[in-house]
Amino acid sequence: MGVGKVCFVGAGPGDPGLLTLKARRVIAHADVIIYDRLVNPLLLQLSKNDCELIYVGKNPDVKYMKQDAINEVINRAASRGKMIVRLKGGDPAIFGRLTEEVESLQGADYEVIPGITSATAAAVYSGFPLTDRQYSPHVTFATGHLQKDSVREIDFQALAKGGTLALYMGMKELSNIVDVLTENMGEHLPAAVVGHASYGYQKTVISDISHIVSEVERASITHPAMILVGDVIRCRHGESWFEKLPEFGECYLIVSEDKVDIDEVLERYDQGGYYYVIDELSNSKKQEKYRMVHQEVLKHIQFNHIEGDNQAKNIFKNLYQ
Repeated sequence: MGVGKVCFVGAGPGDPGLLTLKARRVIAHADVIIYDRLVNPLLLQLSKNDCELIYVGKNPDVKYMKQDAINEVINRAASRGKMIVRLKGGDPAIFGRLTEEVESLQGADYEVIPGITSATAAAVYSGFPLTDRQYSPHVTFATGHLQKDSVREIDFQALAKGGTLALYMGMKELSNIVDVLTENMGEHLPAAVVGHASYGYQKTVISDISHIVSEVERASITHPAMILVGDVIRCRHGESWFEKLPEFGECYLIVSEDKVDIDEVLERYDQGGYYYVIDELSNSKKQEKYRMVHQEVLKHIQFNHIEGDNQAKNIFKNLYQ
């Protein structure tokens, strides 16, 4: 048996409609999908019936699996001659440890399929661009893993000339980041923090940099979140187009004994809500495949709508509640 192929695929941000056509195609053909916690779990239901799902998620506080172990999982699957999709939230080439995973490959062919990065989604779904002729001629992507006395990632001189700063993975260090920015840029620089960008339960706070920490605490925004700083935020006027959609802020769980058309569910995302499916409830193989995925969704999402007939709801309760 020959060595398989690994596709490093960007899942995009929360809205599954932002998945690229090529990404959807390889997900549908994958033998194994190795995915992280920032992937919208509905996308996993685009996989074929016998596709193996392997979770390797991380968060700032708990690492489910270390990077060396993730590399080993990828290579072990590829050694079986499998078609592997390494599915990453956002774009795998932007703070996605792409180089580390590519360099760890042991003879497997690979390709990279970019995705829409979280910074773009956070800005656009909150009602402002990343660049603008009047306010911001350029944008800087940087990691938020900064120490209070370190400014190594940020070009403050460039920011002073009107750039936009997009900070990834910065919530744990938000207070320190604000101190550094205030010291270098002053207290009145516009800032935004966007939690769960482009999901139906997205939260956005807008403030000047000196008050952003208290606003974030008031809104109870936690990771994952993007920190955006710069005058371009002045382009936001009231609620964004996304926040005005009729089902924004609503979370729908769809349960069914029959197979649900995922494309119909994906279309509902155009209404601005969050939608998740647990279908074929009497199909034990399917429930076993997705059990961990379903359980994680039910653990973290507060659904205020459950759709399905009474029998489906009763089966769902027996299986998952």
